[in-house]
Amino acid sequence: MLGILKKTALLLFVNLVLINLTQVSAQTSKSKSDSLRTLKLLKKTFDAVIEENKKSDSGALEMEIDGLVVDQTITKVGRDFYDLFFSSWEAPKNSKNYTITIKEMVLPGLATQITVMVNDNEVFKQRVQPRYEILEQMSNYASQQTKRYLNNYEKMKAQLEEDDQQGTGIF
Repeated sequence: MLGILKKTALLLFVNLVLINLTQVSAQTSKSKSDSLRTLKLLKKTFDAVIEENKKSDSGALEMEIDGLVVDQTITKVGRDFYDLFFSSWEAPKNSKNYTITIKEMVLPGLATQITVMVNDNEVFKQRVQPRYEILEQMSNYASQQTKRYLNNYEKMKAQLEEDDQQGTGIF
């Protein structure tokens, strides 16, 4: 990921340099020096960003959107469920790097099936009827299940990262 980002940034920088060089030849000498000064400033900034990324301990960029709630519903019932879920949703404090997806599958009759997934893991799956009271109850229950799942996930992740679980590789 980091290598791809560096290559993309380098290609962008090279394109900027080529564009600026073609424009510089067409400008007067005063504006030519301004363009060269700007180009040098861009190069220094680009080099500073590359050095900062090399010095980072994790080796990965920390550019993620945490807690995204995605709506993949089809009908009004699904949209109402999503709205109720989203209004009652409050993320646990320590949870990171997750995406919640609310999917809907239309079933024969008046019922639809709602599925709530966290990072492609199914947390809640239920048939719901188009009655507002039932949607409210189900969305609150789905919200609680999702919070419980995220809390358990973070606890398990913390336990696996402890020293006694990492091992030395010596048998």
